[in-house]
Amino acid sequence: MKQLVQLQENLEAFKAAGISVVAMTYDAPELQQAFVEAEGITYPLLSDIDAASVAALGILNTDYQPGERAYGIPHPGIFVVNSEGMIVGKLFVEAYAERVEALSVLSYALEQLQP
Repeated sequence: MKQLVQLQENLEAFKAAGISVVAMTYDAPELQQAFVEAEGITYPLLSDIDAASVAALGILNTDYQPGERAYGIPHPGIFVVNSEGMIVGKLFVEAYAERVEALSVLSYALEQLQP
């Protein structure tokens, strides 16, 4: 959840660049709410507890099976979506313990959104 906190810490930089931030986890909404309140998260945080979204996006970590505690963990990363709703960039890492720093995400997003 460190990356989610980093995104919040850099949210004004994203806003100044005209980029909205939305995140998704496999946690239940009530767990997310506790995190949102504790960390002061102000951007939308979506819940994908059945892993339907991460499976449809092709980013489900298949090291875990339904019924296992960690089932639903995606490969960590970001999608850059333009104003028309098209995915114009993907930045993913294989290991769940790795994350891309928030300002690197912003730089990558700006590159992908160039006309």
